[in-house]
Amino acid sequence: MSVVGCLILCTVLSAQEQPRELRGGGHLLGESAEQFFSEGSAADISRACQEKDWKSVNHLSKNVDHPSKTDAKDYCAKEKIAKQQATSGTRLEYEGRGDEQTMRADTFTFDGGHLVKIDMFYAASIANVEGYRPKSFAELFDGLREAYGPPSKSYSEPVLNAYGVKYDAHRALWMGDHDVINIIEQPGENGRTEIIAETLVEYNRAAKAPKSANPLR
Repeated sequence: MSVVGCLILCTVLSAQEQPRELRGGGHLLGESAEQFFSEGSAADISRACQEKDWKSVNHLSKNVDHPSKTDAKDYCAKEKIAKQQATSGTRLEYEGRGDEQTMRADTFTFDGGHLVKIDMFYAASIANVEGYRPKSFAELFDGLREAYGPPSKSYSEPVLNAYGVKYDAHRALWMGDHDVINIIEQPGENGRTEIIAETLVEYNRAAKAPKSANPLR
């Protein structure tokens, strides 16, 4: 019985020590830069560039208002440099395609050849626009809570916009053994919700960086 009990306990502890999988923008936190650029939209753009399919490049880069061969070539050159820097270990911030329907913009941070931070911005539209499904802070928070349980910390703080209007901005944090999830609300007109998934090393790195004053507080 003691052996069985030990096996059960060891299994539980082993499961707890395993890092959870955090995905955002179609990518897994911690994945290699090589893997990142070999799949998803980054791979589609690379393939279109290699095939000199400038029409597809302009579409994938969302440069559809004034598409041109020159613009497509310039975009391909920037993509090539970004991939070289990320895979060589250089620290790099890379803008993803995001998701137009949910009004989401993605930014990925690489360091040491791996994806260390996924930053997703959800614009909060007050108007109902056909074809768009913006997500509120409450909806996004409920989704995170359902996936990862109650947050380690949840609170609100007052913020002022440029006109002096006061809002309560909600915040929540899920602290893991290997990673951290933050959800940050920016309420008011042209508001947004930001979700950040990052490695614990990246989180601690940002915590040590000097903070700039918030002009809206």
